[in-house]
Amino acid sequence: MTSVLEHLVSGYSKLVQWSDTRSRYFPFMGSPLPIITVLSVYFWYIFDYGPKVMKNAPAKDITNVMKTYNLLQIFFNFIGITWGVILWNDTKLLCTPITENILVFPHYMYFLLKAVDLIDTVFFVLRKRFDQITFLHVYHHVIMLVGSWVTCNYFPGGQLYFLGFINSFVHAVMYLYYYLSLVDPSYKKSIWWKKHLTQLQIAQHCTVFVTFLIPLLNPECSYPKWILMSYLPACALMIYLFTDFYVNAYVKKKPPKAVQ
Repeated sequence: MTSVLEHLVSGYSKLVQWSDTRSRYFPFMGSPLPIITVLSVYFWYIFDYGPKVMKNAPAKDITNVMKTYNLLQIFFNFIGITWGVILWNDTKLLCTPITENILVFPHYMYFLLKAVDLIDTVFFVLRKRFDQITFLHVYHHVIMLVGSWVTCNYFPGGQLYFLGFINSFVHAVMYLYYYLSLVDPSYKKSIWWKKHLTQLQIAQHCTVFVTFLIPLLNPECSYPKWILMSYLPACALMIYLFTDFYVNAYVKKKPPKAVQ
């Protein structure tokens, strides 16, 4: 038993020591315990505590809260887009290695945005929209959060720049739609918006897949190949899930559910 504990402590210490010194001391970075805690509370709330509390309670009217939330999402994702434009000349699609002089904070800010995105699911629970807490929705939020934490904590910057830039643009558009649908309910009924937003999501993941594949096939690229290899199947699954949703919702003419 003592030996097992020693191995666990040793493994934990190594995980902390391996973290990048430039991001290690940011909140939620360094140790994996904070992110594990966040995800544990997230799963507990959306699958257990939240549904139990809301079972016999009326759906909450949080329209104004959601309006503010969506505007903040638009604002901070626009900052992410701005960072992407500023750093554009320092990146290459063929290979963007991790360098000592790269700015770490934009990557960290992107991680924080992915953590804030979990609130989307909390809103579903409070509004009793349990049917929208799908595997696609939860998987998308969790994989983006975990991926951004791992890369920011151990390998900030580099090839993942493209994912952050593209994803920030897509989310700015998405949250603009969510805000407009709250201001004007006619947007919520617009098949055109929902259909094209899903197309944008599919295009996003296809593009990101390519940005991972190119440096993986480039033998001269120093960006860690194992990161690229781990992201590719996750990205491929996202493409499949969003495409499957698109086919069922729009090609087969089934009533669509909003995807966040």
